[in-house]
Amino acid sequence: MTIEVYRPSVAIVAKHPITAAGIVAQLAEHGFAAAAVAAEVEDLTEVSDAVVCDLRLPGRSGPDAVAFLAERGHRVLATAGVAGPERILDAIASGARGYVPKTASVPLFMQAIRDIIELTYFVSPEVAHLVLGDAELRPLSGDDLSPAEVTVLRHFEKGDTAAEIADELGLSAQALAAALSRIWARARARRARLRPTPRERQLMTLVSGGCSHKEAAALMSITPLTVAGYLKGIKGKYLAAHPDAPESVTPLTAARRWAQEIDHGQG
Repeated sequence: MTIEVYRPSVAIVAKHPITAAGIVAQLAEHGFAAAAVAAEVEDLTEVSDAVVCDLRLPGRSGPDAVAFLAERGHRVLATAGVAGPERILDAIASGARGYVPKTASVPLFMQAIRDIIELTYFVSPEVAHLVLGDAELRPLSGDDLSPAEVTVLRHFEKGDTAAEIADELGLSAQALAAALSRIWARARARRARLRPTPRERQLMTLVSGGCSHKEAAALMSITPLTVAGYLKGIKGKYLAAHPDAPESVTPLTAARRWAQEIDHGQG
């Protein structure tokens, strides 16, 4: 009698077929089964053990694509050719269990998928560094990362694997996963304060397209004074999410720049 070995299923959402084909080939060589391949997140109808999602997609893209998948029960590994720190943190906050650049080695890529399936999260040195930096720059009031959680992230930041960290700190795999779950929850809460609301996003799109305060107000059925208030709030979030931006940037400029970043897959 032949005993079939279970092969974890992995779905792929990628804009370019050649990218998806390359991932499928590597999955087969490393003991995974390709569950589905799609160009858009809406095309995935069944939940697999993990989903590799490119952050640059037609239609729903970036953190919005990650959130769409996460809300439907998928464990998402985000990937991109180029992604800045804020975009990676936003993907994490939207539900990605980890991030790997497309330039990563195949063994690292496969390890990331395995960690997401077995440990729930994959923490690269880059992601650990970004989460630690975000917690230091924009800490939550009161309770943010505990000393033990900072220690866990410091180990990941050095390049230690999950197994090495669990052994070094005397943690079970379940305890380490629980610590990462808390770290991710705080990362989501931290980033949620910086995200434009749907109405702010709408206004950003309008002013980026050339609408005046009065025109945007008419299209949104609000007053020009409310538009000014929205723009002030957008500027505050923009500065918090873009530490290198000058304080002198005007609310209108901040709104336009942020809208353009989002449209080009950078914000």
